[in-house]
Amino acid sequence: MIPRVYIAALSLSVLFLAGCPSVWQSKTATSDSGPEELFKAAQKSFDNKRYSEAGELFQRLKSAHPDFEKMPEVYLRIADAFFNDGKYEEAISRYRQFSELYPNHQDRFRAKYMRGMAFFNQIKGADLDNTVVKRAEDAFKEIMDDSEAGEWATKAKEKYSECRRRLAEKELYKARTAVSMSQYKAARLAAQRVIDDFSELPQVKEAKKILDGLKGR
Repeated sequence: MIPRVYIAALSLSVLFLAGCPSVWQSKTATSDSGPEELFKAAQKSFDNKRYSEAGELFQRLKSAHPDFEKMPEVYLRIADAFFNDGKYEEAISRYRQFSELYPNHQDRFRAKYMRGMAFFNQIKGADLDNTVVKRAEDAFKEIMDDSEAGEWATKAKEKYSECRRRLAEKELYKARTAVSMSQYKAARLAAQRVIDDFSELPQVKEAKKILDGLKGR
């Protein structure tokens, strides 16, 4: 005779699994599901913000059914899953892969824009290393320079301007810091870079003020 405690535990397990469709969904989708069923399961996980699970399912679909008619969407969704999960370097790599495989796809500009956003989201406020900002700037400019980009060019322009502003602010930060440390040559160089490279921005006014204050030093 089975002890009551085991029966109770078994009942709770059944109830738990019945109340967690994602568990059943994952198991069903990883066995012998067809590509369309697997795609729907992965998309459902994505829509429910289970990005890691969605990414795994899309990856499995890509490996198991390489000739699936929606493969461009699969590649893009894998990149989106990484992006939404905050794994920006992986997302950058996958967006670039999509762009290389499907250079004429209708979503090519969105992929390029999201790659730029993956760089953009890694920008830190007072970080003196401008590398990630410049990479974001370059990614957005590439879209802006394409006459076919349409609405994505408009979105890219806004982020491009923000990158420019941040780069100018970082140079000003370097200039101010150098002044406070009596490193006047470094301060002049940083302030002059603002004037030379960001002439269209209002930060030029402060850069000129810094240079004026350094006269005779």
